[in-house]
Amino acid sequence: MPSSPSDFTEEWIWGDDAETTVFAQGYGNDRTVIFSFRLDSSQIPTSLPNRICNSFHALEVPEAESFPNPDEMRDSLWSAVRGVWPVCLQHESISRMDTIVDVGDEDRTTGRAAWKVYSHPWFPRFLQILADTDLGRTTMNGSPYNVPFECLVRYEQLGGHGCATRVRLNSDAKDFYVFKGIDFRTFLAQSDDEGNPAIKHTVRGWHNSNMLLNIMPAHPNILPAPLFLVTVDQGAEKLVCGTIQPLYVGGDVRSSIEASNYKGQRLPLELKAHWCQNMAAALLHTHRVAKSYHMDIKPGNFLIDEHQNLVLCDWEQTDAPSTTLAPEADGTWDVMEDDVMGTGDGVTEKGDCKRRRLRYTKYDGPPRRNVPEDALGDAAWHAWNVFPLWNKTQPFALELAEVFSLGRAMWMLLRQPEMEFDHVDHPNDLHTDWASSEDLPELWKEFVNQCMDMDPNRRPDMLEVYQFWDTEWNTLKEARVPA
Repeated sequence: MPSSPSDFTEEWIWGDDAETTVFAQGYGNDRTVIFSFRLDSSQIPTSLPNRICNSFHALEVPEAESFPNPDEMRDSLWSAVRGVWPVCLQHESISRMDTIVDVGDEDRTTGRAAWKVYSHPWFPRFLQILADTDLGRTTMNGSPYNVPFECLVRYEQLGGHGCATRVRLNSDAKDFYVFKGIDFRTFLAQSDDEGNPAIKHTVRGWHNSNMLLNIMPAHPNILPAPLFLVTVDQGAEKLVCGTIQPLYVGGDVRSSIEASNYKGQRLPLELKAHWCQNMAAALLHTHRVAKSYHMDIKPGNFLIDEHQNLVLCDWEQTDAPSTTLAPEADGTWDVMEDDVMGTGDGVTEKGDCKRRRLRYTKYDGPPRRNVPEDALGDAAWHAWNVFPLWNKTQPFALELAEVFSLGRAMWMLLRQPEMEFDHVDHPNDLHTDWASSEDLPELWKEFVNQCMDMDPNRRPDMLEVYQFWDTEWNTLKEARVPA
């Protein structure tokens, strides 16, 4: 039965690096499809694809060859896509991963935009990157069952590095999972003609995440190893392009904060203590048991299961958010152990924690880089990433850096500020206060402030953070139980 335009959900619009194409992706009727609008000098300058490309890429052209504003461009783009949606789904190759539906100008005889299906010429490059073992390799310790990518029924994308998408394993399946990996949209959005540093960095991080989850000792507050592999064919060879992970029905902490703020409500204190304890438990296990680090600590990376427990996800270890990154880990500082033993003053209530102080010095040598050029942005930590280095040479300094990151994440949970931080380019740009937080115990605010202390030597360690929140959560639970 033919589809209707109402069976379609708009999802993404992006452009190519050469500024000659605009892509769009949407889903419906058990299909997810990529559309393209391409500059074409053989068509009139005011054709729909030419106007969309000129507008999206902000090319300097006469007004008639573009749109008055981005909103009108997007409306016209999605209107054209909806017009061809019911008929393009009937094409025999519409489910293929390399298939793109190219949308042209309106056909006056049908009142619908012209369209044609083609295999994108960069698809072989996509397969080559998946096959490049220098970027890593994803294997499975458990089930050998593989899911062909073309069998997945894909729904909305869930954010995070690479591609995370809610899926069913086939059109007959009822259960939902998460596809995490590199789909063709991710490749097209991050590839270029200059060595593909961005997509290679993403693929490398995705392989690293799978490796970590496969070797890390299991913990209830850490994402388990993938359930299945997702594959795409390259001739007779099956290349791994993704994994299947559990879907956590509660969303994530950031979405819970935003939903609560939207309603003008405060999350319950016991729930906040519960979640802070879970956050600390996950990071304590990461540093003390797995001897590793996370790097991307933020509320959106703590998923919520059906029992309101948190699960830490996104283990790529490729980038750190400017909102929660510890200032001393921004790529401009070096660290070494001092000869002086600290006493833990201001760190713990007992004040009996003795540990060797760390000495931080501002780096003033020649430019240094251990992150591929053009893989990320222009921040200092996008050139020099201290995390893998400190994990080997100064693991306690790295633990204290992630205590700061955890402190910022806990501040966001407890304080419930507006969660838009577009103005924050460096962690020092974010001002943390406790306005409108009269419901919070002063002890909580003081402790989180200690976690966010600008002097790493004055922060608690991860065990102390866990112990503090475990005590607070248990105290609140005991107070709730009738005598």
